[in-house]
Amino acid sequence: MEAYVEVLREDGSLERLRIEGEQITVGRSPTAGVPLPDARDLEPEHLLIAPRGDGCWVAVAQNAAVPVRVRGEPFQHGMLAWGTEIDLGSMRLRITDRLPKEQKAPNEKTSPVVMFGSVGIIGILAWSLLSDPGGPDIDTEAPSESVTIFDGERPCPSAGASALYSADQSAEAALAKSERYPFDASDGVESVDLYRTAQACYGLVGQQEAVQRMQREGDWMQHRIEEDYTSHRFRLERAMEQQRWPDALIETRSLLALTRHREHAYVQWLVRNERQLSLLVETRR
Repeated sequence: MEAYVEVLREDGSLERLRIEGEQITVGRSPTAGVPLPDARDLEPEHLLIAPRGDGCWVAVAQNAAVPVRVRGEPFQHGMLAWGTEIDLGSMRLRITDRLPKEQKAPNEKTSPVVMFGSVGIIGILAWSLLSDPGGPDIDTEAPSESVTIFDGERPCPSAGASALYSADQSAEAALAKSERYPFDASDGVESVDLYRTAQACYGLVGQQEAVQRMQREGDWMQHRIEEDYTSHRFRLERAMEQQRWPDALIETRSLLALTRHREHAYVQWLVRNERQLSLLVETRR
């Protein structure tokens, strides 16, 4: 699907950028998907925008100094319809799934050959995919066994004096990745392993207070992710039962972000269906 972010500045200028991939970030960092380096008051990655069938999921970075407003109301995260404008500091953003229509010259006409050729190609594609009443080969019966996302305890990769350095590095990385969980679920999963590693390393150097803090932070993050996994799995099962394929695709991708690192029959089932659901949803637009 085509999706764009339009940046509307105070001077009336407009910059339009295409959303590449499943999601994009907006912020002052030059590595953000939509970089706004002149907006110094923004976070490096202030917003996450993820296109979906009926709009975009938008989330604001935690503890962002610049508030975000939609229709004059404070906004933190949620689904926004296409065409919604987002107030972000001194500028506005608009999320849209279409470009402005090109104006044709009065006497300019579409060639009948091109027109009928395009219709024919689209018809052949649709027929090949949808002539079977069930559409593409979507397996609606998931393996019953749940995925174990985490391994549990992690060993410290260092020993002696270097264990403290490893502990501090792991703890810092764990915090950074846990804060990015709303933007990238796989970062949240990695943060739990890093908390466990930091916990083990602090244990080697006898810093029990730090051990307890890392265990507490890791347990909280693990519980949050496992709850999200259960919710996404339930919603996917309901979407499959009701043949709500766009919703099923959203939940499949959410589950893959949490589980793709595991070798498991359920993950393989998700990967297969993600391809088929993508094809089905795009064809039926």
